[in-house]
Amino acid sequence: SCLMPDTITATSLDLDAALVRLGYSAFRPGQREAVETIISERRLLLVAPTGGGKSLIYQLPATVLGGTTLVVSPLVSLMHDQVAALEARGVRATFLAATLDPDEVKRRMSALGRGEYQLAYVAPERLAFPGFRGLARDLDCPLVAVDEAHCISEWGHDFRPDYLQIGDLVADLAEARVLACTATATPVVRDEILARLGLPADTTQLVRGFARPNLGLRVQDARSA
Repeated sequence: SCLMPDTITATSLDLDAALVRLGYSAFRPGQREAVETIISERRLLLVAPTGGGKSLIYQLPATVLGGTTLVVSPLVSLMHDQVAALEARGVRATFLAATLDPDEVKRRMSALGRGEYQLAYVAPERLAFPGFRGLARDLDCPLVAVDEAHCISEWGHDFRPDYLQIGDLVADLAEARVLACTATATPVVRDEILARLGLPADTTQLVRGFARPNLGLRVQDARSA
């Protein structure tokens, strides 16, 4: 039997065993803190370099929380590769993108509605489809992860209008945890990410790499916002 959402804590889950099941022998610096934060605090903005292991921060919780984790990503090649790697480890995963045959999309959507996947990667343009949004609202979704989250910011160098719909998805799935991941975000962009996702200004921000190789914490005082 799975734990009720409000009783789940990082200490009630065996994160090390889950890590091994995913094929890793140890956490990289900062990864355990990020996983524990998203599980316990339910909201996290993670800034880490490309290749810094951000995908584990949503993949691992997805395997221990139950239900179907949704990952919004603009990179079809990344979705394809990560789904293949997860399936090789026995994790039930899929992706939805415009590159798929319509009949295949329909098949995967049906399986998604039946709760057959632990992770489902979704291209941002898919959020415009009422059929998908209706399906998502009925999911048992413990976590929404937004990859390349800087694409939601009009101040970012890679703004994508499709990303503006993610805030509505987050609002629809009010009980889900929310993780925003990016490798490139100034403080201004990070604040806009939180605002557009409908997350509190005091959401924990973990910043790794770049000028500060250690784990950094930035909490904005709501009174100064």
